[in-house]
Amino acid sequence: MNKLFVFDLDDTLIDNVHDYAKPILDAAWLIIQTLGAKAPHVSKIIAMEQEIDLRRVKEINPDTGKPFLYSMERFPGSLVSTYNEICQSIKMTPIKETQKKLYDIGLMAFDKEMYYQNIKPYALELIHFLSRWNDELILYTKGDERVQNNKIIALAHKGVMQFFTDIVIADQKNANTFAKFATRCSGRCYSVGNSFNADIAPALATPGFSGILIPVETWDTIGKTKFESADNVYVLDNLAQIMDIYPRL
Repeated sequence: MNKLFVFDLDDTLIDNVHDYAKPILDAAWLIIQTLGAKAPHVSKIIAMEQEIDLRRVKEINPDTGKPFLYSMERFPGSLVSTYNEICQSIKMTPIKETQKKLYDIGLMAFDKEMYYQNIKPYALELIHFLSRWNDELILYTKGDERVQNNKIIALAHKGVMQFFTDIVIADQKNANTFAKFATRCSGRCYSVGNSFNADIAPALATPGFSGILIPVETWDTIGKTKFESADNVYVLDNLAQIMDIYPRL
């Protein structure tokens, strides 16, 4: 019987977490340059940005009337909000030019050229390997279509997207979608991802699904990546290990 593999994208097939590192550091330095001695220590600025960005996931985007979630506008806006809140705390009026520069710095996190360099080791080899076994592959990712599509294009240019029978980009992953995937498979089903809560737990709610977790600590899972192997969850170090354990799946 053919197997079904539902792959996550960010930090599973393509590294993503450190795309935000340089913009955060550049933003912190701009804030320091702008505010001088009144600026908080750089470590505090970075911690504020982390807290604000996590908070803004659930905040309403005034332009859309919907929560920011993982939309493209959230991160650049979080850099601006960090600056605004610092200015408020020191009783200074934010400078519009600085706000614009911070927003533009945030957009650098979505430079599509990075995605070609960030394809995970063994990702292409694994996809070819599974296709030779005639397994069904699905890409299921949460995020902004404008961003995720550029990552998918990078994989397409490497010649592997034709092996995926479906691509789903959503605001959040849910058990109902995994249940729909399961109806297309007569064999075992596996969700492959880097986050237990986001990628594995929704799949385990569907009978016949198991998880393949390759943990990566991201901005919203700091300190939450530890998970022990269970009967229906394999915890691996890298994508290559899926090929190693394939006979047991």
